[in-house]
Amino acid sequence: MIMYSRSISLFALLLVVTGKLNGFEVSIKTNTPAVEFGHSLEVTCSTMCNNQTMIMEYKPGMNPNRTHGDKFITDRFLSIQKWDLTVPCTVICSSAGKAVQERKLVVPVYNRNLSIVPPPEVLEVNKPYQLECTGPKVYPKNKLILTWLRENETIANISTEKPGFPDDGPLKNVLHFNASISDDGLVYTCLAELILDSDTTKRIAGAFVTLQTYSFPEPPRILNRDSVEVNQETTLTCEVSNVYPAEKVRLRWFQDGEEWNSVVSRSNPTTVQTTATWIPRETGLTELNCMADFQDYPSVSSKNDSITIDVYAFSNPEIQIPITTEGIPVNITCSVLNVSGELQLRLKKGSEILVNRSASTGLTIYHTVNPRAELNGQQFTCEAKLTLHHHPNTIVKRQSTTLDVQYSPRKAQISGKQDWIEGESQTLTCRADANPVMNVSWFKDGKTIGSGETLHIPSVQLGDSGQYMCRVRNDIGSTNSSHRAEILYKPRNTTISVNNKTVSGFSVFIRVYDEVTVTCHSSGNPQVTLTWERPGQGVTGETDLPGVLHISQATSEHQGIYKCRASNKLGTDEKQVEIKMEDNVWKMVLIILVIILILLVVLVVACIRRNRAQKTGHYKVKNAAPHRNQETPSGIDQESFPLTGVNSDRVLNNNHS
Repeated sequence: MIMYSRSISLFALLLVVTGKLNGFEVSIKTNTPAVEFGHSLEVTCSTMCNNQTMIMEYKPGMNPNRTHGDKFITDRFLSIQKWDLTVPCTVICSSAGKAVQERKLVVPVYNRNLSIVPPPEVLEVNKPYQLECTGPKVYPKNKLILTWLRENETIANISTEKPGFPDDGPLKNVLHFNASISDDGLVYTCLAELILDSDTTKRIAGAFVTLQTYSFPEPPRILNRDSVEVNQETTLTCEVSNVYPAEKVRLRWFQDGEEWNSVVSRSNPTTVQTTATWIPRETGLTELNCMADFQDYPSVSSKNDSITIDVYAFSNPEIQIPITTEGIPVNITCSVLNVSGELQLRLKKGSEILVNRSASTGLTIYHTVNPRAELNGQQFTCEAKLTLHHHPNTIVKRQSTTLDVQYSPRKAQISGKQDWIEGESQTLTCRADANPVMNVSWFKDGKTIGSGETLHIPSVQLGDSGQYMCRVRNDIGSTNSSHRAEILYKPRNTTISVNNKTVSGFSVFIRVYDEVTVTCHSSGNPQVTLTWERPGQGVTGETDLPGVLHISQATSEHQGIYKCRASNKLGTDEKQVEIKMEDNVWKMVLIILVIILILLVVLVVACIRRNRAQKTGHYKVKNAAPHRNQETPSGIDQESFPLTGVNSDRVLNNNHS
């Protein structure tokens, strides 16, 4: 492609033809490198010769306005009307010995009449097409280039090497291509350019077309082709695939030339669907049509699909089974109404086809069943098959129901633990097989204690052990179930007896060489295990007799604390007794009496000494009140002489002196 940036301004470019011969030059200049037919042109011929004769003669019919100068001639053409525009200039230079120079300049002449043969309104994808561009008139012809652009991309250009005249036929550029979806909406441009020199071109004309493409390879397809039941709402769907542009495709439903209301949707960019709701009002064969077209492209032919639907009448089958009691025969009836076509009725028990007899109408069958409790809830199905004359598919409808057999309760059973732990909660559940619904009553040791399928005891006590029974009853009969409950509890009420005397919280005294039997008793469930812990011997396992310790001859070694431990898997209970020897007791009593006697003696001695001190005047006076004595020196405060621990004899002696 020759870039437009290489072009220069028409007014700035001057074509110069210069010749130099015998020491002087001749040149021809124009104000434009090319001139449009009918436009003006200015041509100047000049020379460097000082003494010359200049001659410029054109073809007949070209009459310019001429201006002379010392060394130039300028011709002005107001309107170029010749395609072959040759400018001649001859100079005879006298100062060069009448040397002669001739120059000719061919000025390209053109018009802007570029045209494109219009393509079809819309092009079908994957089909061949051509775009034809006819260029303007140009002389010489080899100065013209025709170029096709796809958007801004050059895809084809053409020119000729023959100068030629415009009347020889215009230059054409024909572009051949296969239409594609990518061409839709694209602009194709035909560009006409003049070659001014090896590096410069001039754009003189351009035209463009915008292509529209479409894809419509297949007719629409009706998806629903099954038979339809009369008066039943049916949804019909028509689809067309691989279309472009999908948003311009119109899909419509018709019946007998009348268009239906429908909803158009697009599942993907190239698929269009239309859905219509139809309620057939008459039985028989009905023809329906689906048409697809491009509303915006009238030149594109529409395509359609047609189906013939068999409209039939076929009501749902009805199956009837009355409620019955076990052992009483019952008839199961299956019937169908409003049928148009060939009907087949069958009665099934599960997947098993029952042997039946047909009624005279041919639309009802029945079967006799001898009900048993095991058949309660058994499913029976009435199956109706309709064969249509004009449609290969068979229409099948089914209706099912279950057999309701009433029977008295059976297989009653209580579920729950037999061993209950004291203090925990327990629940008993009574279940049975019965129809109709059963009522449950609970009894313990013959007394009514509750009702309902479950019996809940929040906190088990010892008194809750015993025989439980549930009674299941309905309108047909009743049955019972029993359950034995045993209460488990940890050891309790543990006691210790020594020689058949129960002791608790105090010591037991025995004598040396006595025969002693220590017995431990405790209650618990499961059965308790009794173990002893003897003084200095640790824990002792079970003895020959459970809980019994036998001492044949007691000694001081048998003194101490005896512990009995009662245990089972739920816990333990422990009691103890202290056994002492009587001799040791009397020794302690004697020691205590001696201590008491000593204390009494000390007390008596103290009392005697006190009495003696009172009689002899020995006192200890402390803080005693002063005694006024005439012999006491006057002026001395008597309260400043307290008597403490002073011998009375010494006091008297001092007074006498």
